[in-house]
Amino acid sequence: MTKKTRLIFAFVVILLALLLAGCQLEKEPTKIGGLAPESQGVSENPSQESKDPIYEVGDIISINNTILVILGWDLPPGGDFNPPDEGKKYLVVDVMLANQRENSFSVSPVFQMTLKDSTGQKYNVNGKANLASGSNTPNGEINPGEVIRGKVGFHVPEDMVDFVFVYEVNLIGLGEVSVNLGPIPVSMEPPTDLNLAQQQIVYQVGDLIEISDLAIQVLQVTYPAGNEIIKPKEDFKFAAVDVTVENQGNTTQEISSIVQMYLKDSTGQKYTFHLGAQSIIDSGLPNDELQPGEKIRGQIGFQVPKDVQGLIFVFDAEIFGFGKVFIALE
Repeated sequence: MTKKTRLIFAFVVILLALLLAGCQLEKEPTKIGGLAPESQGVSENPSQESKDPIYEVGDIISINNTILVILGWDLPPGGDFNPPDEGKKYLVVDVMLANQRENSFSVSPVFQMTLKDSTGQKYNVNGKANLASGSNTPNGEINPGEVIRGKVGFHVPEDMVDFVFVYEVNLIGLGEVSVNLGPIPVSMEPPTDLNLAQQQIVYQVGDLIEISDLAIQVLQVTYPAGNEIIKPKEDFKFAAVDVTVENQGNTTQEISSIVQMYLKDSTGQKYTFHLGAQSIIDSGLPNDELQPGEKIRGQIGFQVPKDVQGLIFVFDAEIFGFGKVFIALE
């Protein structure tokens, strides 16, 4: 299967997952709590206030057993190498999602998240704005009980204010949440406990975990200091995860650590492969085409905040399907 064919197949899988999930869609969102003082507590019946209610930053919203919280937004400059176009600005939204369902589902900001201005003009997710955010987008598979967080970027007119963020729970049927961002940037701390009905299964360092004909084990995590030339950015640190993967099936399995392995913190924020961290690790990545019975060991490097809490290693066994494991590193 060629790379192009795999990408097309991945798109089809995600699209089908989104469509199938819409067959039993909870049509109306419900506010179940909030982070801002005026949003605290549980709203008894907010969806009756208007036909299409608009929520606020900090509201904890449930729809189709998905929880959505907009934690804030800002206007990153983009820097000298990635500035916004003349007459425009970057706007990035801090999004948290959690899965209350009994099954996994996929999220795609490109297909499900947009902005609207006061005229009704719609703005799609923008790659340059995502890059300017300095964060990963909240995309991909979400397991039962899992929380993911990330920033979603847009490229909008410089003189335009008062945007509404729109999350389409699915591509068919009803199921849309609109959140008023307000006139000025804002940032809120994520909720410490969403009281999720489903609990995410988390393994420990040293556990041997079997999934999709693979056996994966995290042996240890270290925090290399770097050197005079290559060092973490301010208030960050490098992390190196020592991993083994064994093919226990009867067919060849291709392992790509950069695609299949990443870290998450207690808020659901994702941290992907970091080239600087990898360059100071004296070993190779756990990448290989594994024949039946073959085993590989390697170390993969990341950059995470110094004060990060609840760090978890994630292995996505099925790049184009469903199947992840979570291993607590601390």
